[in-house]
Amino acid sequence: NFIRIKYIKDVLGKKNLNNLKNLKILDIGCGGGILSEPLARLGAKVTGIDENGSAIKAAINHAKESKLKIEYQKKSFNQINFDNKFDVVVCMEALEHLDDIEALINKVKTSLKPKGKFIGSTINKTANSYLQAIFFAENILNIVPKETHSWKKFIKPNNLKKKLIFNNFSKINFQGAQFNPLKNEWILVRNLSVNYMFSSELN
Repeated sequence: NFIRIKYIKDVLGKKNLNNLKNLKILDIGCGGGILSEPLARLGAKVTGIDENGSAIKAAINHAKESKLKIEYQKKSFNQINFDNKFDVVVCMEALEHLDDIEALINKVKTSLKPKGKFIGSTINKTANSYLQAIFFAENILNIVPKETHSWKKFIKPNNLKKKLIFNNFSKINFQGAQFNPLKNEWILVRNLSVNYMFSSELN
């Protein structure tokens, strides 16, 4: 989460404490609220959606315990239909699980205000990503459960860029992210061969 928040703040040009105040943010695939909560603590008005009912219940309960006002809804991205538009849509570690990435991008487009930001993270489709994200992470280090990922669904940055441009997004940026198992931490890097983050702006 540390590098997620850092990247989001860098993209939005926000450096100071509570610097996301009053920004309306939609968190697609929010899970138990691991990203929604720190965004809310920074002052954002957060809506989180996830099709996993158990995750949404956990997110609602934890937000109450933490005294955070976050709107959570159990729904898939296909069901997105909000009356009000968002300043930012975030979607972390979700694209690599989808059969139709363009359907998601189209929903994001309809949910954003003009000049709104779409920020996310996913996994590149390379031999290196297969070794690290599947062979080692799932089968050797057991960082994630087996069969969590399908290499066929990983997406190259250039392919994602084309899809974003086709859907009227510009100012597209990519940033590599790398996990150090010895230090148990993530860092931002230039290398995009495995995990990477992206940002774009709706025209």
